[in-house]
Amino acid sequence: MRFNTVNDLKTICLDEARLVSIKLGGGQLVICVEGAVIRSDNPNNTRFEDMYCVLLELVLDQVEMKSFCLQGYKYYDADGRLLNQVPSRPLSGEEQQKAMIAGDDAWIFRLEEDPAAQVYRLIYDKEDEGQVRTYELEFTFNGSRASWERFSGPVEG
Repeated sequence: MRFNTVNDLKTICLDEARLVSIKLGGGQLVICVEGAVIRSDNPNNTRFEDMYCVLLELVLDQVEMKSFCLQGYKYYDADGRLLNQVPSRPLSGEEQQKAMIAGDDAWIFRLEEDPAAQVYRLIYDKEDEGQVRTYELEFTFNGSRASWERFSGPVEG
């Protein structure tokens, strides 16, 4: 890859990017996305404005998973009355593997740091059998490397 950013996640935004693949193994979490934003303060960004990149690979080293769950939800009627509630639940090993198969129907909602809990949180949506499910991974790591080939244009708006 032509551009690299090491240990500087604050200059990259994966929110609303298409999740191409996600793999956990060998102490690494590898996330590949389309449509990531390289912020204007990233050292590789010479345009000094937020720029999209076509395909970005993010490698997180020495990852320790804290939790991997299917997020719950609440349904309300138009008057604000709670109709149904499903709590979040941890995923089994088999469910985790199935949740890590991404493709055209998987989108990152957010990758964020939670300083209070001292973890990072990756939240993404994935369509399974016609139903959208939201997954949440909480983890720590000791190093990151983001790589991409080219910028595709400025972020407008």
